[in-house]
Amino acid sequence: MIFKSRKELYQFKLGDKSWYFTSSSKAVTHDETTYLPIRGMSRTNIEDAGIDKADVDITFPQIPLLNAEDEDFTQYFIGKIYFDAVRVTILELYKNETLVLFKGRITQPKFDESEKTMTLVASTSETYQHRNILVRKVQRTCPNKIYDRFCGLNFEDWSQEATVTAINGLNVTLQTLTPLANNYLNRGLIEKDGVFIFIVSNTGNQIRMYRPFPNLKVGDVVQIAPGCDQSMTVCNEKFNNHINYAGFPNMPNENPVMNQIVR
Repeated sequence: MIFKSRKELYQFKLGDKSWYFTSSSKAVTHDETTYLPIRGMSRTNIEDAGIDKADVDITFPQIPLLNAEDEDFTQYFIGKIYFDAVRVTILELYKNETLVLFKGRITQPKFDESEKTMTLVASTSETYQHRNILVRKVQRTCPNKIYDRFCGLNFEDWSQEATVTAINGLNVTLQTLTPLANNYLNRGLIEKDGVFIFIVSNTGNQIRMYRPFPNLKVGDVVQIAPGCDQSMTVCNEKFNNHINYAGFPNMPNENPVMNQIVR
């Protein structure tokens, strides 16, 4: 089929997973790949910031964005830390010929709850070669995030099963085998189907989430795990994980080099 009007095709890849979308009103099949139409999908102009960098923002409605394997693209950006880069290629299709408009990686997801949109900020791949290298912070509290690769704790070892019995906005009531102590889940996580959401606090079996959980319903079975305030006390007494504590709790309040003469 020869397309007489211009159509934009979007390819997203994360490891061996792929998603193919189009901003057109109907599905587009090109090179034996079907690009699914997403109503409300849009992008900004591709901003050229220099010879080695260009940026573009791609906006989606907050709806399930499924691939052929029914894997939701949105869920990889909601409350989830991913270490593999999500690659994006934007193609323009006209008269059965394609032009590559943009090729790069997703650097940041943004969510607008009032507009119910997700915006993915993308930069060209060359930024990999010119990026600043992040260094570990020197601070009293631990810079690790609980259950990440630096913290070393296993989410499955610390989580427990719970059933959702009520949902009121960001507040969720859970049924567990044993009652939860107040504040036990502060800064913890709730998980379902590979999606993790930050728990701000809990009062008994009622938790308050940082942001809405996608497609969460009463009766769903979830996993919940306690959190950490990144202090040495909690790390040691609650988790016995002081060996992985990366903070410096004995740092002085003042810099002696700047505030006093050292003899």
